[in-house]
Amino acid sequence: MKMKDIAKELGISIATVSRVINGHEHVSGKTREKVLEYVEKKGYTPNAIAQNLSKKENKTIAVLIPNIGNPFFSKLIDCVCKYFTEAGYQIALFNTLGDLKQENQAIKNILQHRTAGVIAILNKGKYENNPLEPLLRQNLPVYLLDRDLENCEIPGVFIDNYTGAYNLTKALIERGNTKIAIITGNLEFSNAKERLEGFKQAHLDMGLEFNENSVYIGDYLYESGYIQGKKILKDDYTAIFSSNNLMLYGLLKALKEEGKVVDLACFEQTDIFDILDLNLIYCNIPLDEMGKEMYELFISKNIKDKRYIKPIFLEKKI
Repeated sequence: MKMKDIAKELGISIATVSRVINGHEHVSGKTREKVLEYVEKKGYTPNAIAQNLSKKENKTIAVLIPNIGNPFFSKLIDCVCKYFTEAGYQIALFNTLGDLKQENQAIKNILQHRTAGVIAILNKGKYENNPLEPLLRQNLPVYLLDRDLENCEIPGVFIDNYTGAYNLTKALIERGNTKIAIITGNLEFSNAKERLEGFKQAHLDMGLEFNENSVYIGDYLYESGYIQGKKILKDDYTAIFSSNNLMLYGLLKALKEEGKVVDLACFEQTDIFDILDLNLIYCNIPLDEMGKEMYELFISKNIKDKRYIKPIFLEKKI
């Protein structure tokens, strides 16, 4: 059933039906009630949505995520969902698959639906034009998660990437490593740049020269960890820092193929680390705290606040 069918059946204009469905103000109470009763009876919208329309409120949060297959993102979104669903919200998840066209289409789709707000983990950290601007123009509450957007004051919850990377690198050096390579994420992301800065500063503070050639740029995906790992293993590095878990998985494949063993550090933890027999140190990121902070930030309706969560440094000794 389409809006024109509803309009024809009720003897009103399509524009009037649209205003009721989208919760606009300028419709008489009698007409609004007639449309809502009809669409509920015919199943045009779920009852909960019809009720929200009649109350002029909405309890749906749109969440943009670049890769639901990444265990870090899936666990993070689980923690976010926990706090919002406990408060009676529903989550509409948009998996953009790391693709800018998919991301743009998801934003267009969100605009076509009434939502109480948007939480976005974007595919990039820097854009020529802010992709979230269409949402902001509609006065939708928009919040960033994990990845900040360069030159933009959108509020959000982020990780203290610099401190986590600094502590991991310092620990590698304290183990006796003086030649350490790093596989970064795409340096267009603020979190990738911050992790690299922490890596660099730890060298300087520990009295080691920082070598730009020790930086291998990946993209936070498995394949780049494998490719850059192969390059690194041609040299005599004694330790490798992977900026996320997926790249570490690719690196582990390269290590296995080359038959080499080095000290390893990974910024992100996954459960599998606890059962692997690796010389591995990593950060435990308090994802539940990030979920709680995101919910509290959303409820506070603070449009300028940026909150930073410190990762917990963990060392697994073999």
